[in-house]
Amino acid sequence: MKRFPSELEDTVIDFSYDDLATLASCSLVCRDWVPASRYHMFSAILLTAQNAQAFLELISHSTTIAPLVCDVELRFTPDCSMMHLQNPSILMRLPHMTHLTLCPKRNEVVRPLCTSSLAHAVLSLPLVYLKFDFRSRFESLQQIIDCVVLCPQLESLEVGGSWMKTEEFSAPPSMPRKLHTLTLTCDLDNFLTWFMALDDEMPVIQHLFLYHIVQREIDTVARYLRTAGPSLQHLTLAFRDDDAPARLAAQTDLSQNTSLRTIALEGASPGIFSGLLVFLSQLTFCETSTLSIALTVRHSNHPLAIRPERTFHWPTLDEALSTTPFLGRLSLTVVEPLTRAPLLGAVTDIMEQLPLTRAGGILVG
Repeated sequence: MKRFPSELEDTVIDFSYDDLATLASCSLVCRDWVPASRYHMFSAILLTAQNAQAFLELISHSTTIAPLVCDVELRFTPDCSMMHLQNPSILMRLPHMTHLTLCPKRNEVVRPLCTSSLAHAVLSLPLVYLKFDFRSRFESLQQIIDCVVLCPQLESLEVGGSWMKTEEFSAPPSMPRKLHTLTLTCDLDNFLTWFMALDDEMPVIQHLFLYHIVQREIDTVARYLRTAGPSLQHLTLAFRDDDAPARLAAQTDLSQNTSLRTIALEGASPGIFSGLLVFLSQLTFCETSTLSIALTVRHSNHPLAIRPERTFHWPTLDEALSTTPFLGRLSLTVVEPLTRAPLLGAVTDIMEQLPLTRAGGILVG
């Protein structure tokens, strides 16, 4: 078959870079496309009990595939004993793997996947990103600690699971000193309390993402924000409880976080606006030239939810937004609470309540 122009190959491959079925079909049409698209096909892989053995055989017979793999997601179940034996053999053959995600298929304790089966493999990998999927469940925070200390080059840690035990944990031998990004979606107080107890051994976090914040976690989150100080550059706070934003804002002083570049807030209306108003009063100094705020509002059309929103004092918020120094951009998104479908009409309604902010050119809907 006559070779396709290289420009055409590159265009198709770039367009279909995350569509593995299309890339595989193109490779069947023209074998010349296989080397060019191989990186896109194998840079990120999903390993399950059904395909682990086949992938192990593939990289055992082809020396060109394993070095391409950078991102691996392990989807497992408690009864996958054979997969637990295969995982170390596979991971140890992936010399350039930097991202690892542990993803349970169902809600279960992931004890078999901690140090027992992954220790030897993880120690040999240049991991910079480690994620425990939201569905993970742990018997103890110690399981997280044991995995983290195996990754000395770790830069980003995402813990999406929860655990049942609350107990004291001694400081590990050494925490990854390059760890700068921390994402937590459940049991924030348990993890942050342990994290702050590390004192001088606590890594300096620059990017902090906290999700599903509830009332009982407010005190701990506020204490950590004070501890983070000027090192914090990017902050995301997503609240599950309606009154949590205002309560956290009342206990927090963002003027101490002088290096903030972006703040992302998510919560129900009007509580999230009350919290934003207090946070704005704290933004008196910023070492960066401009600060961006992204606001995601969960909006319900139920009469009980609309009534407080209508009584909210919008002129006060409008004046605060338009006069806050260093605020260069405010992006506004409104979503339906359950489906998270965008509500463009609600965005328009809110923007109409903020004429000074709109006139300043910083409000983007």
